[in-house]
Amino acid sequence: NIRSMSAIINRREDNVILDGKEVLLYGNPYIEEDLLGCRFRISARSFFQINPYATKLLYSKALEFAQLTGNETVIDLYCGTGTIGILASKHAKQVYGIEVVADAIRDAKVNAEINNVNNIQFFCADAKDGAKKLIAAKIRPDVVIVDPPRKGCSIETLNAIETMSPRRLVYVSCDPATLTRDCAIMKEKGYETVKVQPVDMFPQTVAVETVCLLSKLSEVKNHISVKVDMDEMDLTAAESKATYQEIQEWVQEKYRFHVTHLNIAQVKRKHGIIERENYNKPKSEDSRQPGCPEEKEQAIEEALKHFQMII
Repeated sequence: NIRSMSAIINRREDNVILDGKEVLLYGNPYIEEDLLGCRFRISARSFFQINPYATKLLYSKALEFAQLTGNETVIDLYCGTGTIGILASKHAKQVYGIEVVADAIRDAKVNAEINNVNNIQFFCADAKDGAKKLIAAKIRPDVVIVDPPRKGCSIETLNAIETMSPRRLVYVSCDPATLTRDCAIMKEKGYETVKVQPVDMFPQTVAVETVCLLSKLSEVKNHISVKVDMDEMDLTAAESKATYQEIQEWVQEKYRFHVTHLNIAQVKRKHGIIERENYNKPKSEDSRQPGCPEEKEQAIEEALKHFQMII
């Protein structure tokens, strides 16, 4: 049943995986999937949900939350191969898709042609930069749809969404922790979380996809801010923002050296980020652990700032 097999010649030593020459070993340089009445071409470097059965449920719910009537302008951030945007275009006036992966944008443009969609435009750019360009072009969306990677949306992207001021924000997430963080940030910007629907994309695992509807509050006086003490949460808000692996990968990519879990734990404790019980702690009171080198401490602090865990 194999339709396509490719190899990517990657000689990098960092965490960037899909970089290098692509060599087709067998079949076509792409696969095709049918989804909710549309057909999508997907190349090796392009993102597409891996479980087609659950994807139908996930995207159907996203379209339901978008509440499209045919008169709306929609912006699809992190659009990948154009799946959600093309599906939305059937019920919207105009759609704009933003994606940083060039191969995915090429696939998205082909997919628009395959499905005879003429009311969608795709742009290759980082989500925050693409959003800023649309703002500069005075494009004011009624609905913004985001489907970011596990690290969630950057604060710059969320700020851009606030500036665009859509009536509805549909957030598709593969990480409940970063979804919770971003919903809290958008609440401060005047967006109330209205509906949340998890979808079991990866059965018998802890991973879950979630689609969330946030609506703009009509009046500022109806906006109520609730402060939650981090001690009341099962995980601290800061701890849930980035995993140790994400911090390690960020430091490796930016500074080109490795930091250990112990290094990260030491810096987090220094800044008052409470660790879970016994995590990276000495086995006994007499145990001695090496201190974190200054260079690595500074790099980890920059990573914590990047993930909005410290100021």
